[in-house]
Amino acid sequence: MDIRNRVALRIREIRKRRGLTQEDLASLIDRSVDAVSNFERGVSLANYETLERLAVGLEIPVADFFAEPEADRERTVLMTRLVDTARALDRDTLEKAVGMIELLGGNRSHGD
Repeated sequence: MDIRNRVALRIREIRKRRGLTQEDLASLIDRSVDAVSNFERGVSLANYETLERLAVGLEIPVADFFAEPEADRERTVLMTRLVDTARALDRDTLEKAVGMIELLGGNRSHGD
């Protein structure tokens, strides 16, 4: 899959996961609905400024647009669920959750 289609797929997947319409996303990034549609269909590739606006609007790092979606689609879905769930936690609960995840991953280098 080429970069244009990879980014297109990721924009569409993340937008849908966030429960946004193309109109919602267009409004968030100050672009037209046609532009969002073109990005999602791979007709045009967003420039860096627009990718940055997309990342802010979708609350993800810019690098996430370049992830290989078919390499581990389930992992991507799980990571998105994890981040979405973590956003709803208060600071103390989030800190405990991070500690638990670090224990599961064998990494206690942060927060000790």
